[in-house]
Amino acid sequence: MVLMNFLGIIIGGVITLYNDQMIDYQYGHVILEPRDKETSIQNADELVKRLKGIPGVKGVTAHVSTGVTITNPNNGKFQSISLMSFDPDDEQQVTQYQHVIIDGDYLSKGDTDEILVGTLLAGKEEESQDKLPSLGGVKVGDRVEVAYSNGVVKSYRVKGIYETLGALIDHSAFITRGEMDSVIHSGDIATEILVTGESAGEASSLKYTLMEYGIGEQIKTWSEKGQGILGDAIASINLINTIMKIVALVVASVVIFIVTYINVINRKKQIAILKAIGVRKKIIEGSYLIQVLFQCACGAFVGILMLNVIVFALTIHKIRFPMGFLTPVLDYGAIATSIVLLCLVSLVSAFIPARQVANEEILDAMRG
Repeated sequence: MVLMNFLGIIIGGVITLYNDQMIDYQYGHVILEPRDKETSIQNADELVKRLKGIPGVKGVTAHVSTGVTITNPNNGKFQSISLMSFDPDDEQQVTQYQHVIIDGDYLSKGDTDEILVGTLLAGKEEESQDKLPSLGGVKVGDRVEVAYSNGVVKSYRVKGIYETLGALIDHSAFITRGEMDSVIHSGDIATEILVTGESAGEASSLKYTLMEYGIGEQIKTWSEKGQGILGDAIASINLINTIMKIVALVVASVVIFIVTYINVINRKKQIAILKAIGVRKKIIEGSYLIQVLFQCACGAFVGILMLNVIVFALTIHKIRFPMGFLTPVLDYGAIATSIVLLCLVSLVSAFIPARQVANEEILDAMRG
């Protein structure tokens, strides 16, 4: 049973980690996008105020993004990215960037010539140490040049560097919304609006609440937005987990068959005597099935105990995955399913040799 569920608790931890990153840094609980055939959300400030007044809404932040080329003048390295802007005060109510600053400080609302950079975008001075193309070792206090699509080139001081351990997230940069508006004259628009509610599990309910209040923009939950490349990867891992469970069931059935077969072969004479004194074959078969169920119950108890010990150990000593520190998740529903399947397979595997010996003639069994 441990073999059947070990990969499952790791996959559960990966999924939880991935979902937390989407919610905390990319989408909130619900994300509003421009209406069909539009490239931006109009009257964004009014819409943000309206959203804040809807019951169940805990935080709202508007983002404006534009394509830029950011250059490190110290070494000439550059990267083309989508530069994002937000109101730092609103952002703190929705995302968690303020908690993952590893150097420097978070943005303030009045910042006009400062930028927040992810660790993977900042990079290392040694190119071989970079996981992705970077600016070659930008540090807090350094200045970078940002070339906007409208031809404006501005120099920004790196105010802070953040690290979420998410590859796409940490290869980004942020400025204040006021600074973005002063450069590209974005005005009262947004490219997306993030909304948080009571909990991630109530995102669908929040989505329909916003629709009931007449919000006409495209509304998607974090789970709907997360269905992409990583979602396919998780589906592939789940397929591997299913294959492992099938293999574990086959191994368990073979082991139970062999143990039961050896047991009944060694007791053929005793079984013959029982049949001779009038004990029915069904009772003999049933006795071995009860033994197997007892073995399954003991195995399930020990297996659950071992899985809890594993989860406890890995929770204290967390495994660092490329996307963050993983905390395993124990799914008791999956464990219950595994126990039922294991019992069914074990009963079938034990029934075959038990029935074979029970059907044998008494004299043949007595001879051994």
